[in-house]
Amino acid sequence: MNLGVIDVGTTSMKLIIYDDELNHEYQESINVPMLFPRSYYAEQDAEALKAAFNHLLNTARSRDVRLIGISTYRASIIVWDRSGNPLTNIITWLDRRGLEVINKFPLSLLKHVPPLSSILVSTSPAVQILWLKRNRGDLLERIKRGDAYVGTLSSFLAFLISGKYINDATNEALTGLWNPSNFRRIKAVYDVLGIPEAINPDIVDNIYDHGNINGIDIGVMIADQQAAMVGEGCMESGCGKVTNGTGSFVDAATNEFKIGSGLLPLLMLKVGNESFYGVEGFLPATGSVIDWLTKLGLISAPEELDKLAGVGIGDLIVVPALAGVNVPQRPCARGLIDGLTLGVTRESFVRAVMEGLVQLIGIIFDKIRNNANVNLLRVDGGLSRSTLFLKLLATALNIEIERQRDVEVTARGVAAMLNVFHGKWGFRDLIRGIHVDPDIRVKPNEEKVSLNRDTIKKIVVRMKCK
Repeated sequence: MNLGVIDVGTTSMKLIIYDDELNHEYQESINVPMLFPRSYYAEQDAEALKAAFNHLLNTARSRDVRLIGISTYRASIIVWDRSGNPLTNIITWLDRRGLEVINKFPLSLLKHVPPLSSILVSTSPAVQILWLKRNRGDLLERIKRGDAYVGTLSSFLAFLISGKYINDATNEALTGLWNPSNFRRIKAVYDVLGIPEAINPDIVDNIYDHGNINGIDIGVMIADQQAAMVGEGCMESGCGKVTNGTGSFVDAATNEFKIGSGLLPLLMLKVGNESFYGVEGFLPATGSVIDWLTKLGLISAPEELDKLAGVGIGDLIVVPALAGVNVPQRPCARGLIDGLTLGVTRESFVRAVMEGLVQLIGIIFDKIRNNANVNLLRVDGGLSRSTLFLKLLATALNIEIERQRDVEVTARGVAAMLNVFHGKWGFRDLIRGIHVDPDIRVKPNEEKVSLNRDTIKKIVVRMKCK
């Protein structure tokens, strides 16, 4: 039986087809344009996304796929009408227009109601809805009348499939409107922001029969990083993962929903009466930093990184915070170079950048370890193909690191869930990681890290917004 996975990313949408033993059969990717109408605005063309979705469904059907699961990026907002036509573009997780309204909140409110301070941030869908209310009141009126809907990208796709106003639990848990610990709406947020009660999609499990579209059953809907945790077999305490793509997402399983840690609390998976939780920290730029080195001509291709094994950096310090830092919250942080001398070579500079990256990830991991038990760390994403990067990371974090053969771990997680949906595997098979297929394991101290984490941390902490 062929299983299809549609992975909706911020700049592209992928179709990956597996057999039910999770062997790759086919892969296709379509670019979906990003739009930047104003400074700090980051949208995705909703019509182009809808067209790409339909195209990949048709491709899947032509390749004898009759069951599909979907993963999506998170913390997005879109408005659509009752016919499924987009009324706005998708406001993505990279968008910062929420600052226009969040800066007007009374500080006393956030101080006296602590949970609101973690919910009411500029990228929160709840805050984006408030932006819509203040800037597109016409749309809010249509929503109140029942002529239109607002929700995350996942909710929009679910509507295209089923015609129902629903959302999966992992995506809805990140809107700021729904509490994943008690599965209830957060009335205080609705009241404070004046959000209409009509914005209330029904919440469904991540393994769920969404119905049939064009002859294909849809059996899974889940947020992307949570799907990666499933793919890595990291659903229970003791396991963590780092996805090293454009940025790095550092996640670990916990036994409960944890807030107030300085990390993002996550609902990892909900199926029936079973719910799994975790925490997450994020570094905005890692793989993109390597791309930057390539554009500068310092390396010819990312594959060249492994040639830098054993290169020394002397007293050179590079803090590659080229897109800010989220842990600690320093969005205005920028890159810094110290110790530049005539003795610095191209190789030693690139090596110092890599050591800076693993120590920035290490700052996040230190906080993760304060909130979760992590004995094994699994990695995925494009930058994780570099064995040297993994060795540096293992040394910096002082933990054994494991990489799977299948680099498409997010899609693999969705495909594994589809095997539960159609009955090939039991749910406990999924949780114990029957689908995990390790490629290499790296232990600490296989490669020396000269750059001290405390040095990096002290520099970053001082990088406050003016």
